[in-house]
Parts: sequence; C-alpha cells; structure tokens
Amino acid sequence: FVVSVLVPGFIYSGVISAVVPVRAHKEKELILLRYLTATAFNYAIRSPLIYLLAFGIGFPKQAVWQAFCWFFIIFIAPVILAMVRARIVQQDGLGWLYRLLGLRSISPIPTGWDWIFSTTEPCYVLITLSDGTEIAGYFGRRSTASSDPERKDIYIERVYTVPGEGRPWEEVERSLGMHVNGSHIAYIEFRR
Repeated sequence: FVVSVLVPGFIYSGVISAVVPVRAHKEKELILLRYLTATAFNYAIRSPLIYLLAFGIGFPKQAVWQAFCWFFIIFIAPVILAMVRARIVQQDGLGWLYRLLGLRSISPIPTGWDWIFSTTEPCYVLITLSDGTEIAGYFGRRSTASSDPERKDIYIERVYTVPGEGRPWEEVERSLGMHVNGSHIAYIEFRR
C-alpha cells in the first residue's frame, strides 16, 4: 500500500528535481503532499488501465501482464510524466496562456541562476568576478553549474584569454577547464 501511494510521487519528484531545479520545501507535510499529488495525477491519467486491471478486463488470467502493467503504472509512468513536465517548464510552460490572459506567471524555477543554467544551450560565457577579473570560457555539455542554494559555483570546460580591443578570444592550451566559486562572481555574460 505504501509503495503504491508514495513511490510514484517520490519517483516523479526525484526525476523533476534532477532535470529542473525546483523550490525546496523543508516542511515534511509539503513534501508528503507533493508526493501524494504527483501519485494522484499519475493514477488519474492511468485510470482507464487501472480500471481494466481492477476488473480483470483484458487480463483475466494473465498475472504476468497484470504485474507488468502495475510495474509500469507505479515505476515507469511517473518518470515519463516528470520528463514531460520538465520539458514544459524548460520551454516556458503555460506562459503563452498567461500572456494571452494578460497575467504574469511566476517561474517554478527558484532563481535566475537555476533558470539560465537549466535552459541554456552550450554557449560562451564571460564571467566577471567581484574584483573586476574577467574569465572567459565555453559552457558546453561537459560544463556544469550547481543548483545548491547554499553554494553556487560553475565549471567551464574550456578557458580563454581575453586579449582586449575587440580581438578574438584565445583558447588556453592544455587547459582542463576551470572551477569558479560563485561567491566571487559579480555577473556572467552569455554569448553565442
């Protein structure tokens, strides 16, 4: 019973938080409510299949198929739902509908830092530190930015020198990338 009530929501929330940064709730009641809501939504979408399983329609004596269907409903379907929701959130979700109604939506992604690094494609970055130092780099598939609200940092996979006077950046040879502590960052410029 516990598995069927909590696990789909737990899986859904785990997949969502791995793909899209979400606001953290410290209250156990809100976390439990998030799991239960996701589970209820999962079961609502799968209700025709659950009905067929519960009444033995289509699977009267085929226990293997029934077990497979329940496994799908409890463990696989929440992953699919989470991936669909993540895609919707990353693509502005229902923003078009809110704009049509003249409303401003609040992003479910907690910070601008989290939003840009969860939605941006590979690009060049010019990081300016608090002391004015500039770090140029390429934020690609092997780069990462933390989503921990307590400690922001960024790893860029390629580092460049900025010669100045509008000249092109020059890649630092034999560099394996650079880690930059977020507490030292004043701002980041993103470039194509």
